[in-house]
Amino acid sequence: MKTKPLLSALAFSLLALPLTADTFTLKDGSTLEGVIVKEEGDNYILEVQVTKTIKDERKIAKSEVVKISREQPDLKAFEVIAKSSPAPDLMTEDDYVLRISAVGKFLKEHRGSAKTEDAKAILETLKSEANEVSGGGIKLNGKMVSAEAYKTNAYELDARVQEAKVRTLIDQNLLLPALRAFADFDSDFRSTLAYGTLAPQMRQVVQGYVAEARQSLATLDARLKDRAVGFQRMESESRKATELAVQEETTAIEARYKAEKESKQAWVTTSPFHKAAFEDTVRFGDLEIARLAAVKTVLGVDGGKAYRELWNVVQRGGNAASVATSLAAAKTANVPARYVAPLEAAAKGRK
Repeated sequence: MKTKPLLSALAFSLLALPLTADTFTLKDGSTLEGVIVKEEGDNYILEVQVTKTIKDERKIAKSEVVKISREQPDLKAFEVIAKSSPAPDLMTEDDYVLRISAVGKFLKEHRGSAKTEDAKAILETLKSEANEVSGGGIKLNGKMVSAEAYKTNAYELDARVQEAKVRTLIDQNLLLPALRAFADFDSDFRSTLAYGTLAPQMRQVVQGYVAEARQSLATLDARLKDRAVGFQRMESESRKATELAVQEETTAIEARYKAEKESKQAWVTTSPFHKAAFEDTVRFGDLEIARLAAVKTVLGVDGGKAYRELWNVVQRGGNAASVATSLAAAKTANVPARYVAPLEAAAKGRK
């Protein structure tokens, strides 16, 4: 199964293992991290990291230094490596390549490290999972799903993957993308167990989102008035420039709103001073709240099971009658055509 690359801070940190520094404890109790560049008589000249990208030199009197704690480069580097396993769900082949490369770099640069065996174990785990993914498997809920198991349960597993993506968007407070992703999920996977699990949470998300939109509508006139007063208090030239900028922004917002409406986007993008978008959000959101309240978390028809049974019948050479029965069950469970059609075609002509 192909998934989009997961780009994270860890991925970048794995590409370049951290530089090391010693810790200098001073007489006043403070500490300083740096690398001794040279010694000048009774002083150390240290290179210190001011920010992630800026370094500086500092002169410290040797007499002020109580203790120097030597950094162990391999242990510092291993702190990053250790975070690469266990790998998160839904990693792509490229994601695994990054992690495998970083562990290989550690083993090459820190031969004889006390963490060598730990790093080798991490490397073997990553390679094993990467091979599964390369062959069409996925990692879900912390466990590898083989390519064969994925094919058998593709409909339910795809639903769980999309469910996980929606939940991630919610956790990141990206509510509009989450609502739009759920709309697609709702269209394709309504008969899955994953849908029954996610729907109650989405109802809560919609309620909160609509409540904010309704509040924005209630305060819109007051905010427009405050903005107008703010314009009047500006100097003439500043006011003209600001009003022009606001007008340009308003035109762009209106164009986006029009485009979203023409494309039948149910969840339009809201903007602080755009009344129509808030009204649409409240109107559609109220309908969604009522619809989701009626969703049964215990399914009457299990689309994931229906697809799995159809797949098994077709792959095991079932006769025309058994295929027809399973095919009808999958279609009754609203399994999308893109899942059903290939199996129907594979079984065509059987007696």
